[in-house]
Amino acid sequence: MSKLVLSLLLVLPLAAAAQPYARQAKCLADNLHAEARGESLAGIKAVASVVLNRVKSKRWPNTICRVVYQHKQFSWANNYHARYPTNVAYTQHVQLVVSKAIAGKLRDNTRGATHYHTLAVKPGWSRRLVKIKTIGFHVFYRYKRKG
Repeated sequence: MSKLVLSLLLVLPLAAAAQPYARQAKCLADNLHAEARGESLAGIKAVASVVLNRVKSKRWPNTICRVVYQHKQFSWANNYHARYPTNVAYTQHVQLVVSKAIAGKLRDNTRGATHYHTLAVKPGWSRRLVKIKTIGFHVFYRYKRKG
């Protein structure tokens, strides 16, 4: 069995591992192209980390695709098909982040964030969460820890 397949089995729950690698990778790439457009590599990693943190949480679906396409979570997913930018450097950053994420080698630079929004908005839900940090054009949050 290849290292990639073993990594995928360790990173994602069995339900996710049963789905083809390419499908999970495409869902993540689509989300990064829509949500992290114009971000630096750190910003792209942060948006990917939120998706992965949700996959790991019992509060969210257990696959990348289900997290990305869950109703009213990422507005682009309900409104249009992903459009890929023509910026080669940006696309290479997305490909790098997706491959690391799927292989279980993406370091979470958000310290466990499960939510984010752009600097241009201040959604009501943000008041109920703990602000962690700002990376690029996004502010990252997580649930308050118990105890």
